[in-house]
Amino acid sequence: MHVTVQCVHCGRPLKAPVEMAGRAVRCANCGGQFILPDDLEHPTGAIDLRSPSSAMRREETLSRSMLMPSPGQGVAPVPGMMICRLEPDTLRWLEVSESLRDFLDCSIDQLRGRSFLDRLHDDDRALAEDEFRQAAELGERHDFVLRVEGRSGQWHYMRVHTQARYERDGRVNHFRCNLKDVTDRIRAEQELRRRTEQLTAANERLRQANQKLKEAQSQLVHSEKLASLGTLAAGMAHEINNPLAFASNNVAVLEREITSVLALIARYQEGWDALHGVAPELAESIARLQDDLDLPYIQQNLIQITLSTRKGLKRVAQIVQNLRGFAQLDRAEIGEIDVNESIDQSLGMLGELLARQQITVIRDFGSLPLLECAPAHINQVFLNLLMNGMQAIEAAGKVSGKIEITTRKVENEIVVTISDDGCGIPPEVLSKIFDPFFTTKPIGRGTGLGLSLTHGIIAEHGGRIEVSSTVGSGTRFQISIPGRRVPNRPRTSLDSCEI
Repeated sequence: MHVTVQCVHCGRPLKAPVEMAGRAVRCANCGGQFILPDDLEHPTGAIDLRSPSSAMRREETLSRSMLMPSPGQGVAPVPGMMICRLEPDTLRWLEVSESLRDFLDCSIDQLRGRSFLDRLHDDDRALAEDEFRQAAELGERHDFVLRVEGRSGQWHYMRVHTQARYERDGRVNHFRCNLKDVTDRIRAEQELRRRTEQLTAANERLRQANQKLKEAQSQLVHSEKLASLGTLAAGMAHEINNPLAFASNNVAVLEREITSVLALIARYQEGWDALHGVAPELAESIARLQDDLDLPYIQQNLIQITLSTRKGLKRVAQIVQNLRGFAQLDRAEIGEIDVNESIDQSLGMLGELLARQQITVIRDFGSLPLLECAPAHINQVFLNLLMNGMQAIEAAGKVSGKIEITTRKVENEIVVTISDDGCGIPPEVLSKIFDPFFTTKPIGRGTGLGLSLTHGIIAEHGGRIEVSSTVGSGTRFQISIPGRRVPNRPRTSLDSCEI
């Protein structure tokens, strides 16, 4: 059987078995010791162990804390416990334990009349006032840390537990505070935090160094790939160039001779009637041979065939020239060009294709100085990027499209931006577009050399090329080239591709 009694210190109800009648108990929260009445079934009142006759007014105050019984005939106070009582409004010192007086190096007479806030760090006073206000409202506050001035003016971190003690009418009588010096712990935590920050910073530097190492490794791999491709391109250019030279010469000679032969045949045909009259059988034989050979068709188209052949050989020669330029074995002649005019020339070459695909070109040209460069190579760059934009618009399946070209002078550089509203480039592909022979086009539609060649030309001129793309919205290439040529400046896809 259990009965309910009140703690003589805080007034909270306490359940106790009748077998504990006349024994000492302790309040788990306020620590007050008292003796239960001898007759718990008809209790007359508990006895305060610390004041057998009658409790002091402060001991009669109430707490909002829960109480639990603790058997025993008395518990000695914990040595070194720093406890004080403070006025509720002014936080002036009322009572101070011996250990707290030693810590403050002050007597109770020196502390009376002064506020607890006077011993706090200036930055902590607002926090203390707020915590005590909440303690008055809620009953208690746990584990807030304040900097308290101790002996010799040294600051100590004190962990404070505050409990409000109430009159029976609900007014706050005083605050009971338990202080614990946690300076060593706080400083250890600060040191741990500082070292953690140092470790985090060191890890970040290591991550950046590792990233740079990866980029350098990728740059080296890319440089090796370019070097291998250069060797391959040089060999291919040399092997193609030799037969191309005599094929071109032979076609030129053939065109000249065919013209002469056709002229001779035309003269023979002028004497056809005379031949028919003199040697009719020979004339009939020649007539049958003309019909078998379809001489009118030959006379009409043979010259055009030779012209088409020469045009094809010129295209092969241009491919060889591009290969030689990519391999940097045969640097094109250096000169000065008007970039805006060069772009217009490239657009002129693509005029028919642009019209066929209904692509609108928007020019936003700025006033630019002449660019010192290899004109043939820079023209090839513009042509490649424009072709790339046209193919992207075609791949998007659009009936019409748009290409925007902007040129500006930014400090000592000429900046050209070419944007399209095509299909865009997926993120997983974007980092590979400058790799030699990499292409997403179907077999026969692309060799994978266009953007790689473009990148190599820009790098050779000491510039950089950046690309950004959104799938379904389009792609934007930006070229930045120094106004005065800086040759042989190393660049790779990783330090020039902005993703």
